[in-house]
Amino acid sequence: MASILKVDEMQGVTSAGDITITGEGTATMQLQQGVAKAWCSVDHDTSTTFHESFNFSSVTDNSTGSYTCAFTNAMNFTRYSAPTSCYSGDGDITNIANEATANFRLRVFNDTGAAADVDCFTAVFGDLA
Repeated sequence: MASILKVDEMQGVTSAGDITITGEGTATMQLQQGVAKAWCSVDHDTSTTFHESFNFSSVTDNSTGSYTCAFTNAMNFTRYSAPTSCYSGDGDITNIANEATANFRLRVFNDTGAAADVDCFTAVFGDLA
């Protein structure tokens, strides 16, 4: 019979943030390492606001195709992973630059190399401060 686990909080026994889970086969991983620390869906083409977000406090329009996304809770190190995709149907290219623990700069270009204002979607993986 299947079990249902209902909890409001999970903490490791040895360390609060140390929870090991078994993945496929016998492989194990730390639960907190596989969880996105922040994510957002940003409306860049009409208003530069969040459609939805988690752990982002603001998005600033610096210029066409250039935005600064600020975290609510900072990252621990400046070399976190922030895979991003944008959509306009023009083969957009994105670049994460000027990474800092409190924010990062997102730059978007279309397939001709021109800066572009389009909707973007980002998830951030790494350690929180």
